[in-house]
Amino acid sequence: MKFKLFSLLALLLGFIGGAFLLNQLGSSARLDLTEQKLYTLSEGTRNILAQLEQPVELELYFSQKASADLVKVRAYQQRVRELLDEYVMLAGGKLSLKVIDPAPFSEEEDQATAYGLQAVPVSVSGDNLYFGLVAKTQLPQATESQGANEQTAGEQASGEQTATEPTAAVKENVAQLPFLQPDREAFLEYEITQLIYQVQQSKPVVIGLLSGLDVRGGFNPQTGRPAPAWMAVDQLDGPYEVRSLTAGLDHIEDDIDLLLLIQPPELTDSALYAIDQFALKGGRVLAFLDPVAETAPNGGLMGMGDSGSASSLNKLLQNWGVGWNPDQVVLDAANALVVNQGPGRPPLRHFGLLALHPESLNADDVVTAQLEAINLSSVGHFTALENATSSVEPWLYSSHDSMLTDANRLRMGGDLMALQRDFVPANEEFNLAIRVQGKADSAFPDGVDGVKADTHLASTERLAVTLVADTDVLSDRLWVQVQNFFGQRIASPWADNGALLVNLADHLGGSADLISLRARGQYNRPFERVNTLRRDAEQQFLASEQRLQQELEETEQQLSALQDQRDGDNGVLTLSAEQQAALEQFQQKKIEIRKELRNVQHELDKDIEALGMRLKVLNIFVLPLLFTLLLWGLVAWQRRRQSL
Repeated sequence: MKFKLFSLLALLLGFIGGAFLLNQLGSSARLDLTEQKLYTLSEGTRNILAQLEQPVELELYFSQKASADLVKVRAYQQRVRELLDEYVMLAGGKLSLKVIDPAPFSEEEDQATAYGLQAVPVSVSGDNLYFGLVAKTQLPQATESQGANEQTAGEQASGEQTATEPTAAVKENVAQLPFLQPDREAFLEYEITQLIYQVQQSKPVVIGLLSGLDVRGGFNPQTGRPAPAWMAVDQLDGPYEVRSLTAGLDHIEDDIDLLLLIQPPELTDSALYAIDQFALKGGRVLAFLDPVAETAPNGGLMGMGDSGSASSLNKLLQNWGVGWNPDQVVLDAANALVVNQGPGRPPLRHFGLLALHPESLNADDVVTAQLEAINLSSVGHFTALENATSSVEPWLYSSHDSMLTDANRLRMGGDLMALQRDFVPANEEFNLAIRVQGKADSAFPDGVDGVKADTHLASTERLAVTLVADTDVLSDRLWVQVQNFFGQRIASPWADNGALLVNLADHLGGSADLISLRARGQYNRPFERVNTLRRDAEQQFLASEQRLQQELEETEQQLSALQDQRDGDNGVLTLSAEQQAALEQFQQKKIEIRKELRNVQHELDKDIEALGMRLKVLNIFVLPLLFTLLLWGLVAWQRRRQSL
């Protein structure tokens, strides 16, 4: 008896001690048992949190009252909150979180509006739902007095006195996610991490642009008038600082965050060496190359004037581990667009003019995940060289119903019928855009003419190059209609080409750790067995419904035939005994089929309810019983061991 009391007391003390220990470790110790590690932050996020220089305050605005009946939104808010807690725990005190309920007509609602958070109406009574995230930090700023101090530093060094003292000035930097959409759950970590990174930056992202095409406007020889800038490139001005570079460059400024190359002209070794060293230092390079640049002033013919050249980066591509043949284009029958051939001729599919939809995009890539359609023309392809030390990841690819052909066939329009007639599918997907990362060697190990830069690098392990095998994808004709409205250019896009460039700039303009982030797994996991049962039943239901519909139509035809048998004089419907029996038979069959449909639906519900009951029994009784038996077995084994 005493032994039993002692055991119960020990068990009670053990339970209390365990609860106390869990409570103490709860804020610092986690165990993520989810299959896709949903609550474990990526290495890129951890690196950015570890590099925080200034404290960052996060404010999560969520309307409690307005969301009272929105179960899914409230569940998503809880997951966002849990993920943010993980951020705070790993930030080493540099990150704080405040959850704010912006009740209607409150000061908190005014703050949410001032931060630009989106208010979504959720009821007819006018309730608005706020579900946004704000990041704030204080960044040190240079002041006039500090500037004066810098100017007088030389004077102080020469012995002259100054009365000006340095003053500490700070500027509040604010960034926000206006509304956390549940359908972007897979990219939640990327968006939060990008927000934290963005608020720490004191200057806009600088894009260095080098192109052999008139992407920033030029002269149209066909119309004899100035040509406007490409809308895809023009939209980068404002959010980013776009700085034009010339083909004669011999170095790239240190403050350039992203190097954007759009069919650059033939480059000197000094220019290639500058790009080479920029990439080896970890600078992000985004290059658009095209076997047939249809927007080139010379119509895509290479080697004329200062227009772009598809082979201008060949020397660098080899060292980056990329295979590129500027003389080949991809034809794709499955993704071909239909084009108008002109008056008197029928529309025809153009195998060299492609419309890529989500099945041809990388769904796990934050750049393309939300895009619906991307149009390309006379696109090339990239391969990974066998001896490459870098890793090549495609994110745009053709269908298996594709082949390669000579680029000359698409210059000056090409014969569309001939392209179809000669088409032989290669049963292979071709990489239309790739991301190259990892190790790479310099294409100029000895510098240029034996002269190396002071900061010369012979190799790197953090190459970050993104390549797209088309430049027409950025031209207006493939994605947008631009109208001039009182001097303002109004864009009406019908494809996502412009969004693609913004996504790339947004993604590549940030930290290398941001580039490493990928889509997370889904918290909501479907009940696959239930879905299978539902699909099977729906197929049965659909088959029965079709049979019923067919028999109803036959019945109506029979009734229509009987209508024709009305007597001409008095319009009275007369039926023979056989016809009356047939009508009653049809009506009875209709009742039986309806009953059968109800049975099919009932069986569906029964199967799902039975599965749910089995799961409940398993979770509530079987698993606890198994754990209890296991615990008893361990206790019995321990007692037996102590008694020996």
